[in-house]
Amino acid sequence: MLFDLRAIKCSSSIDDSQYIHQLTYNALRDLPFRLINDTEYASLRLIKAALVSVIAQRAVPKQKMLAALGKERYLEYVQSYDWDISHVESHWTATESMPSVLYDYMQYVKDGDKYTRLANLFRRSIKRDANGKTAFQRMETKAESCYEEAVMLLTNAIDTNPLRNPMPDVQQSHEIQRWLDRDVNCELGFEPDACITGVPRIRGSKSKFAQMSVAPAVGQRLRQYWRQREALVQVALELLYSQEHIVDANDHGLERSGEMLKERLAQHKLRS
Repeated sequence: MLFDLRAIKCSSSIDDSQYIHQLTYNALRDLPFRLINDTEYASLRLIKAALVSVIAQRAVPKQKMLAALGKERYLEYVQSYDWDISHVESHWTATESMPSVLYDYMQYVKDGDKYTRLANLFRRSIKRDANGKTAFQRMETKAESCYEEAVMLLTNAIDTNPLRNPMPDVQQSHEIQRWLDRDVNCELGFEPDACITGVPRIRGSKSKFAQMSVAPAVGQRLRQYWRQREALVQVALELLYSQEHIVDANDHGLERSGEMLKERLAQHKLRS
């Protein structure tokens, strides 16, 4: 049933390779299932019934989601709308006239959004690595790192104070800021916060954290569809596989995702 979701990817213009699905389709596929009891089996049947609607790209009714997820996980699903943004909301549309540095900047922001979402999907993780960090903590750190790289890149590009920037480009600074949804202060201690709510967004971004938009935000129906899909798949994976296998598979996916980010940034630099 989980792998039937791949059919949607083939017919959709939205890339769902991010978040939980990158490990659903790949690293976990050949691993053994864990033994489940009667209660877990009943839960899995309810999840499967809900996924039938997801595969048909229909919204799952509230009571059906509640029955499939249970009260605690259903509450987390509802709260997830405020914790972060899904990848359809993190999507942004570039144009040929946009300054080249913003391509790199928004790639860092997009990956920061992805790791923030992944961190929240693994809020329950308990397995710790050699450094004593859980999957949630590792991904939260990766998200922060991406946002910090984005803020550093942006402030270096728009800072026109010769005391901080020995080669200021006033014209480039004005052009870049024209594309942003908020004013940016480059003074030490006043830079944008390196977090999902603090980083500037491109005007017209679909992110709910954008402060200025010339394009409509992602529709509630589409947002709900991806949230439901992620919540159901996450709980199903935890029933089917051991937590250790899930975390290991996710780490593998993160490693590959990091490699892809470097490749994309290198391609942008070549084009610019």
